[in-house]
Amino acid sequence: MDKQWFNDEMNKIDVPHHDVRTAIKQGITKAQKERKQGKKMMKRLKVPLIASSLLIGVLGSGFVNPQMGRVLADVPFIGTFYSNFYFVDPVGQKLSERKLVTALNQKANNNNIDVTVNSAYYDGGRISVTFKVDNLKVDSDEFYFDFKIGDDSQKWQTAASNIGKVTSEGLIGHIQIDYPEKELPKKMTLPLNITSIQDIKGKWEFNVPIRQLPNKKIYVTESVATKDKKHGMQLESITLGKESSVFDYKAIHTLEGKYDWTRIEKITDDKGQEITKLMSGEEFGRNQAGNKIVSEERSIFGKIPNDAKFITIYSNVMEIENSGIHPLNSPTPFVMKSKRSGVELTVKKIQHKEKEKKLIVQFKLNNVSKEKSADELARNFIGLFYLVDSSMIDQDIKPLGHIVKGNDAYVLDEKNLLFESTFNLDGEWFLPETAIENFTLEGYSLEVPFTTSVPVKQLPPIKVKLK
Repeated sequence: MDKQWFNDEMNKIDVPHHDVRTAIKQGITKAQKERKQGKKMMKRLKVPLIASSLLIGVLGSGFVNPQMGRVLADVPFIGTFYSNFYFVDPVGQKLSERKLVTALNQKANNNNIDVTVNSAYYDGGRISVTFKVDNLKVDSDEFYFDFKIGDDSQKWQTAASNIGKVTSEGLIGHIQIDYPEKELPKKMTLPLNITSIQDIKGKWEFNVPIRQLPNKKIYVTESVATKDKKHGMQLESITLGKESSVFDYKAIHTLEGKYDWTRIEKITDDKGQEITKLMSGEEFGRNQAGNKIVSEERSIFGKIPNDAKFITIYSNVMEIENSGIHPLNSPTPFVMKSKRSGVELTVKKIQHKEKEKKLIVQFKLNNVSKEKSADELARNFIGLFYLVDSSMIDQDIKPLGHIVKGNDAYVLDEKNLLFESTFNLDGEWFLPETAIENFTLEGYSLEVPFTTSVPVKQLPPIKVKLK
């Protein structure tokens, strides 16, 4: 996921700081115990509901077994499991109400802890599995767990999310995955290995077959392009599941835009009612075709009403630009400019307050869209600037203590677009563990996410007849 986009969305959310700090600290502690594989800066982006993503947070996957279980009608308590995850998995809740979730009974024991995989579904391109944990006490209303699925490759990890809740029925784990391959199999079996629950490491292994619920696939050949013809979208097919809909399409960009994103923003039915967006922008690979970049992509939405005569698909394009980077010890003023938006940033003054452990920078903006107010620019552009260790600029992932993400931005002069940013070097805006040691102007650079300054482009809507 692009870090500037994520921070932009984060700024819109009222965050419970104490809880978030605690969760982050737990994640840092865990990450320090494990070796993580580096990731390329530009990778596929999936956009679920951002608030749900904050709660889910852990990568992984799980699969289901209708052959070894019973239908939901025989096990009515399964429906209450999905009610605990309504905001995370509305598809599962609706399928359980229709008795379309399969009840399972696969058990594993390790370290005196019992885990039972008890339900699953596979609708369209979305798969979900729940399990129950016994013989473990948890003092909060949630618990965390790690697991592996299939070959444990990156594509499976990034396709999935999970959460554990303490409910009246006990400890219930939920795993959800948007199938990470373009071809959707009718059935398959994948291994699921839960490797830890809370701080208890173990091995709870399952071989869980899944079977796709009946669906209808519509092949489409509609194409649209932006006004400047630099970006296009070719809709290929729509898979209508029981409670979800899968949209497969090709996004087409110029060579300059090899990292650009095309995303389905919303879909409405013939009555103008908006269909729930579950996930937008799962990518299966980018290839060059002549002077174009073609990306195979998928989005998943909720159920389209059975009586809908047509739907209208609204999509947009975000042009991605590498961040601008400039050494802090350069003589001021100095200028940084976006190649794609034309936005020009003049750094007028830099002041390092060593005792306060703060860095104060004054900026002036030029060539900015008049549609954005100074306050919006401070919040959604200036406030996202970074400080990075100059010796680590080429590293995709900077270690803690070598980067300051974001700053406290103020508007000094609204008319002339003059701003001031305060970068806290002691980690107070994130965690003490992120404090910068031995900070110097000679050793650090300013990183500017120019992508956030590039206006989003709209694609013409696509109307698809269903009847």
